[in-house]
Amino acid sequence: MSTPRTWLVAYDFSEHSKLALDRAREQLSALGGGRLVLAHIHAPASDGGGIDLGAIGPGFKDREAAICAAALRNLTELAAALPPVAQGPVVIEPRVVTGRIADRIVALGREVGADQIIVGSHGRRGFELFLLGSVAERVLRLAEGPVLVVKR
Repeated sequence: MSTPRTWLVAYDFSEHSKLALDRAREQLSALGGGRLVLAHIHAPASDGGGIDLGAIGPGFKDREAAICAAALRNLTELAAALPPVAQGPVVIEPRVVTGRIADRIVALGREVGADQIIVGSHGRRGFELFLLGSVAERVLRLAEGPVLVVKR
């Protein structure tokens, strides 16, 4: 008997991450099933640079916590509403973490023992990519294992 697979799907509620989730579920199911960690990474207003979030304004920490709680609720509802897969069972585990997006995706992948990380790509190129950066590209550079980038 083979070891169950664990895949991590980075999910930002965009159409691109929906495509990544669909592809991951299809492929994981076809391989006999496994665990799919469905993760949303919340980039807080402070990236941990020593800023006292309470000093920014009243209730700031509460707003950040509410954003994360809403994201987890939405991921949980999304996972529950997905139709069953055709072949092997895919168990979905919703997670919300905070931090710099690409760095946290890679760290969470290590933490959960992900055999593969799946991310959607917005397909930015040229100057737009230079200005905005690319989470998918950074995950590809930082990850120690396989990364699947799904784009339209």
